[in-house]
Amino acid sequence: MSKESRTCGLRGMSGARPRTGRRARWYTLAASTMLTGLVSTQAQANPLELCQPSAAGSLSSAPDAETLTAAAANAESILAVGLADLTAGDRALEELGSLPSTSSSIDRASLSAYCSAAGEAMRIAQEGSATRAQSFLIGALIHAEDAEDREMQANAAYRLALVSAALPVRPNARSARASRSAEVQRFVSTRSADAAASSSAPVPCVDLLLSDLSFQSNWAVASKSLECSIAATSDLEQPLPVARAKLQLARVTLTEAGRLPEARGELMREAANAALDGVQSAASITSADARFEMLARLTESALDAGIFDDPRMLGAVNLLAASSDGSASREAWRMALMGRLLLGGGELEGAASYFRQAILLESQAAQPLRIADWHLLLAEADPVNRGNHVMQAYRVLEEIRPLLPRYDTVTQETMFQLRMRPVFTAAVDVQLENAASEQNSGSIVIAQQIVESFRQAEIQSAFGADCVPPRDPVSLSQLQDGEILLYPILLDDRLELIYAAKRPGSEVEYRRVTSADGASRDRIEQLVRDTTYSLGYGLDDDWIDGSKELHRLLIEPIDHLLGDDSSLIIIPDGILRRLPFAALQNEAGELLIERADISVSPSLAYTQPGDSERDRPQVLAASLSKSVELTRGNFAELRGTKREGDIAAGLGNADEQSGAHLENFTASDLREALGSQPVDILHLATHASFNGRSDRSFIVADGEAILLSELRDLLGANQLRGGLISLIILSACETALGDDQASMGLAGSAVQAGAESAVASLWEVDDAGTLELMTHFYRFYAEGQGRAEAMRNAQLTLIRSDNVYSDPRVWAAFTLLGAWR
Repeated sequence: MSKESRTCGLRGMSGARPRTGRRARWYTLAASTMLTGLVSTQAQANPLELCQPSAAGSLSSAPDAETLTAAAANAESILAVGLADLTAGDRALEELGSLPSTSSSIDRASLSAYCSAAGEAMRIAQEGSATRAQSFLIGALIHAEDAEDREMQANAAYRLALVSAALPVRPNARSARASRSAEVQRFVSTRSADAAASSSAPVPCVDLLLSDLSFQSNWAVASKSLECSIAATSDLEQPLPVARAKLQLARVTLTEAGRLPEARGELMREAANAALDGVQSAASITSADARFEMLARLTESALDAGIFDDPRMLGAVNLLAASSDGSASREAWRMALMGRLLLGGGELEGAASYFRQAILLESQAAQPLRIADWHLLLAEADPVNRGNHVMQAYRVLEEIRPLLPRYDTVTQETMFQLRMRPVFTAAVDVQLENAASEQNSGSIVIAQQIVESFRQAEIQSAFGADCVPPRDPVSLSQLQDGEILLYPILLDDRLELIYAAKRPGSEVEYRRVTSADGASRDRIEQLVRDTTYSLGYGLDDDWIDGSKELHRLLIEPIDHLLGDDSSLIIIPDGILRRLPFAALQNEAGELLIERADISVSPSLAYTQPGDSERDRPQVLAASLSKSVELTRGNFAELRGTKREGDIAAGLGNADEQSGAHLENFTASDLREALGSQPVDILHLATHASFNGRSDRSFIVADGEAILLSELRDLLGANQLRGGLISLIILSACETALGDDQASMGLAGSAVQAGAESAVASLWEVDDAGTLELMTHFYRFYAEGQGRAEAMRNAQLTLIRSDNVYSDPRVWAAFTLLGAWR
């Protein structure tokens, strides 16, 4: 199953047009012209026909060069805004839609321009597909190579790097990239000999196409693509694209270094070399504005890689002085870079002086968007007053946060990762350091408030601030006896736990625990990766050791609070969102799910406890069993979903059918059913996908993909009748598994789409296991048990079944998110 991703949808956003019908527009995934072109015989052309690698060398006809060039130019003018307008990709795809296929000759240069625009549009479109974008851009590379058009080759390769770097990271995943097609194989077999014989051939581009991308990491594909782009551009005497590609190479390598501690040293050196090489290219840029921007970013990336004493660094800073226009924000940036050079060399006092100048200058700018960064750097240079500087950085960040764009305009990194996360993490660290003991609740409460603000900012980054405005967190006074809130916080050098617990007959207690052995972020992340890999993808018992160690670090400090009547609500940090907490076990082999109900929440501000007092729930089940071919990808037949839908509609009894079941449903079917009567539970037994960008989360219906933003609209009719849907169940494979920044993946999106809570799977589970778990869950829930309690008892039933369903690979895959009662 391919992995894809959602904002508020198209309504109310700039450039958006209302849809005129399920099959009316090219970029509507239900039945786009691209898809029509794939399966029909009409004399029209579109990217699916012209740009896929499998078609690159076998085209018999194509639109003429003038038509292709005009369509590409129009699309590029729309795409110029980049990620600042997430509807631009959809509008560009519409521009590139059906073209007349009238030419008998093939113009490779214009095809390359057309396919490059199509790939970029697919990359950023709300209704686009990362996998299709990769395919189109590889097609653009092949066309450009055949046309010997180095500029187009460089552009397509750069864009291929952007889309590859942004894909979710999954352990041992079935690749989101298609294996090398026969046409690509034909291309490389004919070109590899030429490349070996000709010194002018851009060998890195041939190396890229020679590689089987399906078995390479995102970083490997991105770095190969950027090397291709650099090689293709180097002979064109265009220093800006070269500097830009080297900057991107440095940034993606720094990201990979953060993910792989075992290779961090080597990767940091590679990132530094890319950045410093880029400085040499940037020095030749003729535009002073562009030259300053590239020099500053490249110098900053080299400093991020830990390079301070290379003589090229001082040269870069001197070049910045010559390129600056004297504006407050640019001078502040230059002062900060000078300060970082001194800070790296241990000259704290001199560095602090530069950072103070940067803060003063930035405060004079019309939009002081970097001022929090400079306060954070001053905290490093003035350790005696670190706490004051960090908290000032936090305060100013909270003021400017609404002004920050979601994405960096050049590197495409999320502004949350780039600008916000370091400040939030430092602020939490400072407050926890101020908590001299576990009884110092004042600093602990402040730390919890900062973490909650941190989580809200992360969710708003993933979904768009307009979709998820700030809310007040659940009040601790709302906790009932036996309920425990647990915030695990991953800091670079240690694990911190903040918890709030309500014991019978006592007030809510707030506590903070630091991991006794100083477990670092790197260590925790490796434990989670090993454990989830073994459970989700392996056939061994290697997960047991990791689960016991994670239990010791995460659960043992609150072990005394757990019991049969306990409810544990976890607000996980980073990679902990991938962790099946139910499968953690203590040294005696006792599972966590045996000791407490468990639920997970992306943020308390977006979670309410739920109402345990309710009538018999009304269920609407929607299932898809047939295979579906969409622009986003091809989705295989699901044989067990009809039976699953029957069981859901019958609340655990397939023969009862007390609810409604829509088989091979469409969006209109859902709309009609949700608008006709109140629904408490929406059970979706179909493919679902999350590809690392929340505005593209979707579920698959018959002949169409339904975005989560569209599902929100569908649920609106039900809300008018009976309030929020109590529970959405997404039983498709891996629906909760997104990347760490995605705020609980697709299931988190479902909660945002209008449900109090959601159940989703962390990895693929077979039909029989899913049916067994859901049968018991619905039976317990219909009896009046709370959501977390019903899920726990369903899992315990499987654990004690003494058959194949007792394997944690079956029951531990499912997790409850959101309301727990």
